[in-house]
Amino acid sequence: MNITVILIELGIMCAVFLVLIIGLLLISPLAFISDYPPEIQEQYYKSQNKESVKEQMTLAMKIKKVVALIAFMFIFAWMLHIAGADSFIQGVLLSYLYMLVLFAWDTFFLDWILFANIKRLRLPGTEHMEREYHQKWFHIKACIPMIPVFMIGGVLSSLLMILIW
Repeated sequence: MNITVILIELGIMCAVFLVLIIGLLLISPLAFISDYPPEIQEQYYKSQNKESVKEQMTLAMKIKKVVALIAFMFIFAWMLHIAGADSFIQGVLLSYLYMLVLFAWDTFFLDWILFANIKRLRLPGTEHMEREYHQKWFHIKACIPMIPVFMIGGVLSSLLMILIW
């Protein structure tokens, strides 16, 4: 495997993820509503008189996450191939690394720094909720159950890499 290629892939991956997330949020503030702490979600729905669409948004977010996971598996399989992973085990480990880096980027930079401090990125009607946007433990608790999912994603990405390339 080529470490330089892996580092370049990680940098590009984080930059593209940042642009996608911010772009989607600017297009639709509801793009990731279920990823916010419950207090922020409730305040948003109340302030925007959208309490009736809450359940629809929850279902839509679940569907979006499954689609995103499938897309990432194919993207990671391609990245594994480009990085030079030669075996299933190398693919699993490298794919898991990609997912952990993306998790860290999302949590420690996007959630803890950008969304907590840039009011333009906050949901309308919740701009004043400083304490709620700075809940670091909320984001960690939300991602811990995803760690086994990352491993499953790593296995599937590695299998795709082996089958396609």
